[in-house]
Amino acid sequence: MTDDINRRIAEKPKLGGVASADWQSYTWKNELAEQKRRILQHLNEALADADTPHNPYHMLESAIGVASVCMRRLIECHLVTDKFRGSQIDVHEIHVRADTKWREPFLSSTAGGTFNNYDMTVRHTIRRAPKYISNKMLHARFIGVLSGSSYLPDGLLIASDDQRRISAFHFTTLEIGDLFDAFLDDQVNLMVDGYLDPANPGKIVAIRD
Repeated sequence: MTDDINRRIAEKPKLGGVASADWQSYTWKNELAEQKRRILQHLNEALADADTPHNPYHMLESAIGVASVCMRRLIECHLVTDKFRGSQIDVHEIHVRADTKWREPFLSSTAGGTFNNYDMTVRHTIRRAPKYISNKMLHARFIGVLSGSSYLPDGLLIASDDQRRISAFHFTTLEIGDLFDAFLDDQVNLMVDGYLDPANPGKIVAIRD
């Protein structure tokens, strides 16, 4: 027994060290706030057909991807409250057309076949979990900017690769900002981590209030 302990003591310095810190929300929220600013800026540029040194549609695509990663990390790392994680957020979705055969867009297009594939005359209010919304946005295959419609307000269209044959999100500038604010405004005031059974360290419990 003594020899085994001595071997462990001798071996430990050879393993080196691992430095780390606890997950923190401010890093992801700071980035999410920046991507919110970018998305609103470039969405407004696209809607105004502004003369810019960059392509606002390209900027939108990248900003949506980065913002989605931030939302996912806030959820996955338990940096938002349990109440928020389990909540439902109102979003608007445009359904696919039931009277028309789906036309698959070319891979180079972010919003091909929009008017053939979707019923662009009405949007439906649906309650979705934050994780559902962030997942769909992260895997966005369909991204477009709608303007000048007599049926729908100007705004942003987003759908994931597996969502797009069913529906697409539709956000006005105010609504997309409110979505990000829901993540940004949620504050964790109590953090508890532990084991469900101290004798069985294979299962943990995390409380965020």
